[in-house]
Amino acid sequence: MRYPDSRKEETHARIVASAAELLRGAGVNGIGVADLMKSVGLTHGGFYAHFDSKEALVAESLGTALDQTIARLRAAGEEAPKNNARQAIAASYLSAKHRDNPEKGCAVASLGADVARLTPATKAVFEDKLETMLAMLEEYSGARTDARDKAIAMFSTMVGALLLSRAVRSKGLSEEILEAARESI
Repeated sequence: MRYPDSRKEETHARIVASAAELLRGAGVNGIGVADLMKSVGLTHGGFYAHFDSKEALVAESLGTALDQTIARLRAAGEEAPKNNARQAIAASYLSAKHRDNPEKGCAVASLGADVARLTPATKAVFEDKLETMLAMLEEYSGARTDARDKAIAMFSTMVGALLLSRAVRSKGLSEEILEAARESI
């Protein structure tokens, strides 16, 4: 039985969405193709109807995950009063909810170290989305000549603080890290 092209596109989107979440939660090497396909109710063999390789899936899923983060942070900035957008973005990113749910969170914090070891094609996807993130953050830096520098420093601070807050055992220290980073922004 032949299925319409729309079904293949829908299945592809389900695979990418599931992979974006699983990869953020377990890392690039923490999930295999068979487990990923099982999570969307498909067999391992069906994977190659959608992707040439696991690396191709990782690149596409990384892009999707980063788009989700950009959209979430943009929404936080747009919902805040204009002069408080940066603080609203920082508060959204540097939250206990974000810290405690890496599978739904920022792929930079979850997968950045993995991406550094992947192919140039995957790094290109990462860099492209990072540039989009920085451009969005620049919008909230006002008409400053150093808006890009401020956006880079803000995002670097947020990612670093989130990583540290997830790495420590103590909830108290974790909260302290998040709070200090929010205050610095």
